[in-house]
Amino acid sequence: MDQQRAQEMASDAVDKAGKAAGDAASQATAAMQSTLEQGRSMAQDVARQASEVGRQAMGRASEVIQGVAPQAGEQAKQVAGNLYDQGSRAGEYLRQYVAEQPIAALLIAGAIGYAFAYMIHRG
Repeated sequence: MDQQRAQEMASDAVDKAGKAAGDAASQATAAMQSTLEQGRSMAQDVARQASEVGRQAMGRASEVIQGVAPQAGEQAKQVAGNLYDQGSRAGEYLRQYVAEQPIAALLIAGAIGYAFAYMIHRG
């Protein structure tokens, strides 16, 4: 009887340990999903902000060029349009990359932020 009781206790312990491990894995998976979603959201926000800054800079550059050299206004508009198109394509590529590789995008964004902070504090 003692051996059977020991086997039952061992079986119960294994079942409990398995359930605890499964619960811990589920919690870890949920936490990782949440972190990935936050990272993806942050990277997409950065991409949107970069795109908006590019649009604003293009608009201002076009205004300045038109004011300085009215004859070159058409050429400046064409160049600014090309620049805007390239920026839009780059923004779309960035959004797609972030959606496909959120962890890598988050690490790259962190490295860029660190580099900027280093340059600012160094100077």
